[in-house]
Amino acid sequence: MKKLLFVFAALLLCFLAHSQEAEGTGSYAEFQVIPRFEYNPYFTPGRSGDGSSGSSFGNSSVYTLLEGAFSDHVSYTLSNHWFGPDPKPLYSGTLYSNCNNWLDIAKFDFTFGGFTITLGKDCIASGGFEYDAWDVDVDYLLIGETPLLASYLWYNLPSYQWGASVGYSFGEHTSLRAQMTTSPFGERPFVSGLYTYSLQWSGNYGPVSNIWSGSAVQRPDGGFEWLIALSQRAELGDFTLGFDWYNMVDVDYGIDGEAPCEFIKGNTWRPSVSYAPVEQFDLALIGNIYTRMGGLYDLNLSTVFHYRPTEPVQLHAGFGWDLNTKACSAMFGIKVNFSVFSL
Repeated sequence: MKKLLFVFAALLLCFLAHSQEAEGTGSYAEFQVIPRFEYNPYFTPGRSGDGSSGSSFGNSSVYTLLEGAFSDHVSYTLSNHWFGPDPKPLYSGTLYSNCNNWLDIAKFDFTFGGFTITLGKDCIASGGFEYDAWDVDVDYLLIGETPLLASYLWYNLPSYQWGASVGYSFGEHTSLRAQMTTSPFGERPFVSGLYTYSLQWSGNYGPVSNIWSGSAVQRPDGGFEWLIALSQRAELGDFTLGFDWYNMVDVDYGIDGEAPCEFIKGNTWRPSVSYAPVEQFDLALIGNIYTRMGGLYDLNLSTVFHYRPTEPVQLHAGFGWDLNTKACSAMFGIKVNFSVFSL
């Protein structure tokens, strides 16, 4: 692994030298500060004082995003998550790979012809359209620690890992990507010696698009879990129909309640329909259906809307219900994209 890292570092220096020789063609930089605040009360009708009611600040957070390029061939992305409702884990997990921390993405992309080589910290190439959005843009209603709009898998899996990938685009409509990263079941990146191997196919064919992927995720015992994700979308005028399927329902945590040890096998079904009549407004209805061992594991149904009165400002609200807890959840919030500089 040390030799592999040395090769990656050497390639990085070569690419940076090449980009500087390109006389700055295509170079740019943009830095944003993105605060998000929301209030998320939840309650169980007819019950009180039994822990079934409460509130949280949901996905309230402060992010920064730096995107840019040295040339037409070399670009970079740095996404940081600085604050949240409980910021302590963001910093205590800095040197760990079995939890998310303040550094989400830190990567270089090298593009030549149809090839793209990515080095650094990036999202595991497993999962569909749910994993495409930036975390600060993801809506999740909470009932305690139960997510509604987001799936259990998205909410609980430490999906940002260190590694490398190679992608190739077949024209404008089809692309394949092979990736190797550290495993979310390893305590320390690289030191744990646990890795994840992924293959992802993305397609965009007119009104129909898909993201299909498969990942072999290494467990602490050296074995592998196969994580499969099949996601597809169809655009019908102002409506977009979506359907996602994962072959897992959740992540099982170790005895200490901190380190993930394996997946909980089953099925996650995510039907969705969204309506966007104008650029400033959209509305979505999303369900999560979980099955395990031939039975129903959980089910929830939620709706969410976004309104953008001006380009950097988004107002959002949601409401949902969960079968296991029998509770309802609501969410009201605002997100603002502050552009600090653009070069």
